[in-house]
Amino acid sequence: MSKVLLDTDILSEYLKGHDKTVARRAADYARQHGAFTFTSVTVHEIVFGLEVKGASAQLQKAMAWLKQNEQITPMADDYREAAIIKATARKQGAVLELTDCLIAAVAVRLGIPLVTGNTDDFQAIQKPALS
Repeated sequence: MSKVLLDTDILSEYLKGHDKTVARRAADYARQHGAFTFTSVTVHEIVFGLEVKGASAQLQKAMAWLKQNEQITPMADDYREAAIIKATARKQGAVLELTDCLIAAVAVRLGIPLVTGNTDDFQAIQKPALS
C-alpha cells in the first residue's frame, strides 16, 4: 500500500468511527505507514465543522490526534496550481471550492494519490490537472 493524501471527508469519517470499512482500511494503512497524511486545509475544515457544532470536547480530541500525524501545509505554488485548477474547471462548467483545489494541488505536487469519497468534485479537478 503506497502513501496517500487523505481528503477531509475520509479523515472525518475515520475520526467519527461509524464506517467499519473505512476504520479497517485506515488501521491497515496506519500499521504500514505509522501516520496519516493530510493537509492543513483539512485541519481547517475539521476545526470549522466542530466549532460550528459547538463540539469542544470532540475538537480537543481531534486536535490531539491530528498532531500525531503528518500535516502538509500548501506552498505558494500550490495556491497558484489551485487557482489554475479552479479556473479551468469553471470554464468547463464545474464550480469547485478552493479547499478541494488546494488539497488536489498538494497531492499533485507530492505525486501521491488522493483518497476521497468526494468523487464528483475531484473528477472535475482531475480533468484540468491532467491537461
